[in-house]
Amino acid sequence: MNKRWLIPILVSMGAAAAHAGTVVDMQWRSLPDGKPRPHTVIYAQDGQFRMDSLDSSGHVQDFVVVRDGNIWQVDVTRRTFYLFDKAALANQRTAMQGRWQSMLQTLPAGQRAAMEARMQGMMQHAQQADISMTDTGHGDRVGSWTCEVWRLQLNGRPTSEACIAPRRELAGGDELVDSTHKAANIAADVLGSLPEARASQMRMAMYGKSDGFPVRVRQLDGDTPEDEEIVSSIKTRSLPADTFAIPKGFTQTTMAADRGE
Repeated sequence: MNKRWLIPILVSMGAAAAHAGTVVDMQWRSLPDGKPRPHTVIYAQDGQFRMDSLDSSGHVQDFVVVRDGNIWQVDVTRRTFYLFDKAALANQRTAMQGRWQSMLQTLPAGQRAAMEARMQGMMQHAQQADISMTDTGHGDRVGSWTCEVWRLQLNGRPTSEACIAPRRELAGGDELVDSTHKAANIAADVLGSLPEARASQMRMAMYGKSDGFPVRVRQLDGDTPEDEEIVSSIKTRSLPADTFAIPKGFTQTTMAADRGE
């Protein structure tokens, strides 16, 4: 999964499904050369949501899961997972600040003061970041779906563009849209207190602020698309309960350990 979206997003563990779920296949590609990038699959059922990142052979490398107000990141290749909740993120932030302060103490006084001022400025900038999503007034067609083009902006600067198809045009649209809204709300609650998580919050804003689903998302450099994610298929089928479970035998770890810190 593209880590900048970290977050992405989403699932509930346990309970068997009461009705059919929705499966969305998406393909990333670079622009303008069209070079393929990692493949993504989304599963939604009964308010649960999961997003997989696949390698070139179609094997799941990692996936994100949300349930009970929390978010899990699962690394299939390492057979590990870690939990994103408010307490875990607060502890992680405290630990990082401790390591940062220890590093600063090794610097000469002048350099230490400059670094502290720079970090303070970066944090203030992140806290004041304004995320907005506006309708461009333009429509388009992606595959078999008609969609409306919306633009996501950070402090007035365009960062991405989504073509959003209304739920009525999507197979399993109610299931898919309701699940993504629920996941977006959970992500906003968990990540909302972390200014440094603005990138993930921006992604979730795209899913949570519209009554549809983005069938195409383009990352922008100014007005120029850098890459795009396109939905290739949306299907409905009953999903087994373990679709939304942490696999047996996986070991819980921390974000710091996962990064090798």
